[in-house]
Amino acid sequence: MADDIVVRLARARADYDACVLLQRAVWGLEDIEITSAIQLIATTHAGGMLHIAEKTGGRTVGFAYAFPALRGGTPHLHSDMLGVLPEYQQRGVGLRLKWAQREESLSRGLSLITWTFDPMQARNANLNLRRLGATATELLENFYGLTTASLHHGLPTDRLLVRWDLAAPRVQELALQGEPPRTVAAPSAPRINEVKWQAGWPVSSEPRLDLEAAELLLEIAPEWDILCRAAPRVADAWQSKVRQAFQTYFARGYVAADFAPTQEGGRRRPLYVLRRA
Repeated sequence: MADDIVVRLARARADYDACVLLQRAVWGLEDIEITSAIQLIATTHAGGMLHIAEKTGGRTVGFAYAFPALRGGTPHLHSDMLGVLPEYQQRGVGLRLKWAQREESLSRGLSLITWTFDPMQARNANLNLRRLGATATELLENFYGLTTASLHHGLPTDRLLVRWDLAAPRVQELALQGEPPRTVAAPSAPRINEVKWQAGWPVSSEPRLDLEAAELLLEIAPEWDILCRAAPRVADAWQSKVRQAFQTYFARGYVAADFAPTQEGGRRRPLYVLRRA
């Protein structure tokens, strides 16, 4: 945890400008795909929120941006961006930004935040489902189309839609208890896919789409960005199989309810935990 960092709401033009620079630094976006300071100011004035993580001395090292949303008929916030400079990642900054979003939302009388994330990114899945207690209920295929972001590796931008029920008992418990263990024992539920290592890379079997258990496990590759750069064809096959599995089981009433960061044989084995809604 970075104790020399303060999380607060944006309050001056310099804060908004800093978030424009962070979009370039974190995601490598071209200017045409960056959300401008003017847009950030307009949407926060209209009811959105922009939190910044500021280091002692005034340097902005992260931000979280959300705007008002009505999808589904319930007024809520959609958290569109959360970015942290690479040298400050895995230090708890993103987690602090999310909990600050929750606190501010509750103070405004809102009890739901949604956002999207890449289902192949194990660290994001662990943050969203396990450490924050959100659930994923829908896969949005190639949601943004192909983008200029280096982080997307030229692949379709599949996204899981997350719902964060801010007053849910599990979320309240996580807000109070602190950090869960870094790794857990693998659950004993049936597995949708099997993974083998070939030529040094993890390869997924074709997903089983006929399982009926109350709880199921779906494994993803542990180091997605490395895999995309080194073995793009393997990565493309992974993404297609995970997409098919989520679409099939979501349509049958399952939700991505948790995430299990397990280890086996010295290897990370990240598992989505799907449960019947």
